Amino acid sequence: MLIEDGFMSDEEARQPDESERVSRLSSAPPPDEVVKEYEEKYGVRLEGKRKSREMPRSYSTLHVTDEERLWAAIAHGSVWLTLLTGLLTLGVSVPVSIFIPLVVYFLFRRRSDYVAFHALQAFVIQLLGTVGALTLLTIGGAAWVAGMVIALLAVFVLVGAILVPLWGVVGIVLGLAVFLMPVAMLLFGTIATIETYHGRDYRYPFIAQWVDRQLAGGFLNIL
Repeated sequence: MLIEDGFMSDEEARQPDESERVSRLSSAPPPDEVVKEYEEKYGVRLEGKRKSREMPRSYSTLHVTDEERLWAAIAHGSVWLTLLTGLLTLGVSVPVSIFIPLVVYFLFRRRSDYVAFHALQAFVIQLLGTVGALTLLTIGGAAWVAGMVIALLAVFVLVGAILVPLWGVVGIVLGLAVFLMPVAMLLFGTIATIETYHGRDYRYPFIAQWVDRQLAGGFLNIL
């Protein structure tokens, strides 16, 4: 049906049903054979389009409901619960609170691609900001202590005079990384909460691309 003088057709004006909102999580890109056949038939190159498949897709916000906006914001906003309760309980509550976004994901993965995508983003960033920081602190800290001991022992052969201050700088960088990971988690989570509550499609740097790939054809799509 044609669109005349700025009026939308009946097809565009109608509200999408449940199946349309879950449309793209399991969509797969065309196989290379199809792309190659198209190039040979029409004499055009689709190399740029092939690369674009690796970029995160934009999840439509045109028909996002108030419920979807709310649950996406809850998934992102749970970062505050994770951080505050983690501080109050000395980290005891973290193994429970970081799974709040994952629960939201499983509740909405068949109902809304928008909520599922954002809930999974929220889970990944909380996992990195808490478990990632703790792992870096323990393993990296142990490696740093061992390296500092070696550097101090090497003082007796003069090499340690260079290694000790150098390893000290490494320790400062390691400490900053451990401190900044939860801070970045809180900052990005807060921004995402505000953006999704207003119905916008916010994507974390790097994380969004991995999450989108998993939803499109990775392990999570199989689940």
